[in-house]
Amino acid sequence: MKKPLIFAHRGVSSQCPENTLAAFRRAIEVGADGIELDVHRSKDGHLVVCHDETVDRTTDGKGIIQEMTVKDLSQLDAGEWFGRSFKGERIPLLEEVLALLKPTTLALNIELKTDYFFYPGIEEETYSLIHTYGMEERVILSSFNHHTVLRFKRLAPRVRTGILYSCHLYEPHRYATSLGVNALHPPMHLASSEVIQEAHEAGLSVHGWFSRERFDETRARQYLGSGVDILITNYPQEYLVVREKG
Repeated sequence: MKKPLIFAHRGVSSQCPENTLAAFRRAIEVGADGIELDVHRSKDGHLVVCHDETVDRTTDGKGIIQEMTVKDLSQLDAGEWFGRSFKGERIPLLEEVLALLKPTTLALNIELKTDYFFYPGIEEETYSLIHTYGMEERVILSSFNHHTVLRFKRLAPRVRTGILYSCHLYEPHRYATSLGVNALHPPMHLASSEVIQEAHEAGLSVHGWFSRERFDETRARQYLGSGVDILITNYPQEYLVVREKG
């Protein structure tokens, strides 16, 4: 069975502050196959990389991203909370990450965080940047908001898309096929052998992620042999070592 690709979840978030350029550079250094990140839109219309709707958890500031300008966001420290050596890390723009990855071979999973704020037009804006950097063949676009995924798929059919979900969907392969997307993005505890097999038979790939992750080599071997096509993990370096061992 072919081993899955290893994507760094929010960068190498076990070693660096999540969704920062430091975390993405580390993913390049450890040899990850790709990275996963999250995108919101600022008050002045820039696409910014952060997981939460607010900056409270991952910076030294407070506020809702869509109510803050890029200048506001650039003044926040997004690294020291993780460790003093990361003091001065900033919330990056999506464009900065695309520029970082462009010279590499890494793929990129962009999750649009439209499940709370809709950010009208964010699909077009995201595709415009992807196209500008010539990354259509290297990007996977996903979201928990399946309306977003469908809108993006219609305007950018060349870019692979996947539906994120965290509940027990009935026949997820049929649902995904009906939307015309390319992949399922379930948490690994919902990525059963039946779900994976049915997805593959329907021409879909399966990209698994973890809701609460602690690295364990025995479990890592099980996940690597599960049949999923991509594993999105906070511990890409450890998974790459286990994958190399075979």
